[in-house]
Amino acid sequence: MTTEPNPEFDEQRINEKRAAWCQAYVHVWSDLSGGVYDKEAVEKAAYEHWQRSPQSDPVQIAAIEFTK
Repeated sequence: MTTEPNPEFDEQRINEKRAAWCQAYVHVWSDLSGGVYDKEAVEKAAYEHWQRSPQSDPVQIAAIEFTK
C-alpha cells in the first residue's frame, strides 16, 4: 500500500531546509566579517542563493561571496 504524499509535510521540510541553509550562510558571513555586516542584505543574498542552488554548500557559497 502506497501512501499519498503530504504536500504540507513536504512544504514544511523544504522550509526547514531553507531556513537551515540560510542560517548557515549568514553565520559564516557573520564570522568572516567579524560581526560587521548588513544583516538584511546578507539574509536576502542567502535566500537568493538558496533559490538558485538549494543543494549547494552554504558555507562555501558564503565564503566565496564574502571574498568577492
